[in-house]
Amino acid sequence: MARFYIKKEYQSIADLYNIGYIKNISSLHRGYGGSAKYRVVTSKGKFIISMNVFFDKKDGIIIRSKESLQCEIDLLNFLKGMPVPHFKVSLNKNYIEKFKDSWITVCNFIPGHTPNKINSHMAYELGKFLGEFHIRSKKFYRNLDSRRKFYDFNNNILRQMKSQVKKQTNKILGSIVEEIEYGIKKNRPQSKLPVGPIHVDIGHNNELFQKNKLSGIIDFGNFYHGPFMIDVGKTIMWNCCITGMLDEKLFKSFIHGYKEKRRLNKNEAKYLKKSILYAIYSHIWVDLYHIPIKYVPIKWTLFLVKTFLPVARKLSKLPE
Repeated sequence: MARFYIKKEYQSIADLYNIGYIKNISSLHRGYGGSAKYRVVTSKGKFIISMNVFFDKKDGIIIRSKESLQCEIDLLNFLKGMPVPHFKVSLNKNYIEKFKDSWITVCNFIPGHTPNKINSHMAYELGKFLGEFHIRSKKFYRNLDSRRKFYDFNNNILRQMKSQVKKQTNKILGSIVEEIEYGIKKNRPQSKLPVGPIHVDIGHNNELFQKNKLSGIIDFGNFYHGPFMIDVGKTIMWNCCITGMLDEKLFKSFIHGYKEKRRLNKNEAKYLKKSILYAIYSHIWVDLYHIPIKYVPIKWTLFLVKTFLPVARKLSKLPE
C-alpha cells in the first residue's frame, strides 16, 4: 500500500515535477481515483499528488496497471479546457514516476465542494458537461484494451460472474439475484448505439460545484470505451433518483443540458428509459459480485438496493 511520506520526500516529488516549494500538505478524501491522494499548496499553486499502486490482474481481469493509468492521463490531458484533472509531466518527460513504494502522478487541484444533493440548475450543468465530454472524447483515439469494462455484461460474462454473485449470505441480497440478472439482460445496450470513452461514475462524490456552477468532474478511474448511453443512465441514476423515484424536474434539466451540447440519435432516444434501468441493475450486480470477496460491504449494497431498486421497479412498469 502507498503510505504518507514525510515533507522532505514530498518536496523531492515537487522538485521532480517542477511545481514549486511546498508550503502545506493535507490528505484528500474526495474523488480523484482509488489511490492515496494528497493536496499540496506550493509557491506555484495547488496540486494533487497521487500514490498509485498497480494490480495487473485479478481472476483474469485487468484491474489497474501503469498502461491503464497512462490511458486515463492521456484522455484527461486531451480534454483541454474542460473542468477535469490535468496532469503534470516530470523533468524526465514522464507523467508517471516510480518513487519508493509507489508510482507517482501530479495533477492540478480543482476547487469546489461535493454536493449532498443537486438542484435543477446543477443537473443542467451536469448534462452540459456530459454532452460536451462525449463530443470531445469521441475524437480520442487510443487502444483502450487495458481498461476494464465494468458494465459490459454479455451472456458469457454474466455466467462467469453469477457463481460468485450467488454466494450471498444476506437474505435480502440473495433474494434479488435473479431479478437483477433479468434486468440486465432485458435492458443492456444494443450494439448499434454510438460509443466512445465514458466516465461511468458521475455521482455526487465525483462532482465539484461552486454554488450552482460545476467546477469539476473527477475520478476517471473506471472510464472505458463503451456506449455513451451507459454514461447518461449512470449520471441520471446517481443524480436524479431521489426517495425511491425518478425526479422528473432534475431529469428534464439534465437532458436539456445534455442535448444543448450533443443530440441523442433515434436509437439513443428510444433507449433512454432502459439506460436508467441498466444503470441500476448493472451497478447492483457489480456490488453483488464484489461482496463475497469483501471488496464491497454488505451495508453499502443494501443501501443501493433500498435507494435504487424501487426506481427500477417503477420505471419497468411504465410504457416504452
